[in-house]
Amino acid sequence: MEYIDKIGERIETRSLFIYLVIIYIIFSIGDILNHSHYLYPDIFKIISGVLILIISFVYLPIRNLYMNVLNFSILKKLSTYFWIVFIYMMFFYLNHLFFKSGFLMNTGLLDNYYSPIRFPLRFNHEFILYIFTSGILFPIWEELVQRVCTVVFLSRLFPLWICVILQAIIFGLLHMDKPLLIILFALLSFFLWFVTKSIIPSIIFHMLYNIHGGLLIYYNIDVIPSW
Repeated sequence: MEYIDKIGERIETRSLFIYLVIIYIIFSIGDILNHSHYLYPDIFKIISGVLILIISFVYLPIRNLYMNVLNFSILKKLSTYFWIVFIYMMFFYLNHLFFKSGFLMNTGLLDNYYSPIRFPLRFNHEFILYIFTSGILFPIWEELVQRVCTVVFLSRLFPLWICVILQAIIFGLLHMDKPLLIILFALLSFFLWFVTKSIIPSIIFHMLYNIHGGLLIYYNIDVIPSW
């Protein structure tokens, strides 16, 4: 709890609340106006993601908060890569189990996952857009907002363990096609942030998971061997 208090000590609770309300409104509008399938977000979803990042680094109190957790020096440590690879592989095996069992998974998502139809092995425009959005843009703002800012805000109201569970539940509710799996993802992502004291490994973990998922869906390429 001391670490969470330290990184957010200079930002008022009111500023956190206003920022989160604005961000979730922008996210909701982009989600509502998005009429394409989840692998191929349309212009409204992309604009909402870009706008969220712009606001995050223009609004000074929030920018200061995020600069405290964007610690790139952690990438100089070998242990950082151990944690990223360990958490990444552990979660993707969980991912395999959930898709295999179908437990609390959207049937449309499962049908798409097991569909024998795949794109030709080439960089089509949909996959390139997927990499830009789900592979880069969304993981950055989701980890900053839904991991860092949400936990710091909730820490003003609850003990840390409750904050961690709540942020995971909120994240899961925003991914209703596979809520329980994403709750576990959020818990592991928080652990990665907390153990390294930098959100960079969590962003990398998030990017790897989304890109891996895209490779599976588009090209049926799995870079982690199944058991």
